[in-house]
Amino acid sequence: MTDPISLTVATLLAGGYLAEAGSEAWRTTTRIAAFLRNKFGRDQQALDALQRCEADPSNALAQADVRSALDRYLDSDSGFHDQLLSILKSQGYSQNEVMNSRVNVTDQASVGKIVQIKDVQGDVSF
Repeated sequence: MTDPISLTVATLLAGGYLAEAGSEAWRTTTRIAAFLRNKFGRDQQALDALQRCEADPSNALAQADVRSALDRYLDSDSGFHDQLLSILKSQGYSQNEVMNSRVNVTDQASVGKIVQIKDVQGDVSF
């Protein structure tokens, strides 16, 4: 299962890469991406996923690979979660927004069907 913070970061990266250069979303994205490049270091698989997401932000496979890399790091480094959360807070995101897997979409965004489900016991159908 994807950690809420990795889902938030991957979503912000994808959205930020699509934002206009110089906008707040772009600045947040470049700060997170720089942090992740430094953190991933020599992990070529994680760096490639980040680079693919940057090159094509709408690429669902690249986004999934970034989430997977983030989850691996979150599972293996207890301080990584706090570092990511600190960066997101410094960019104006509250812990509640991040940990509840909620990302606000504003301005000229076009969003399709979205479902967020947490802690399901039993069947779900749509």
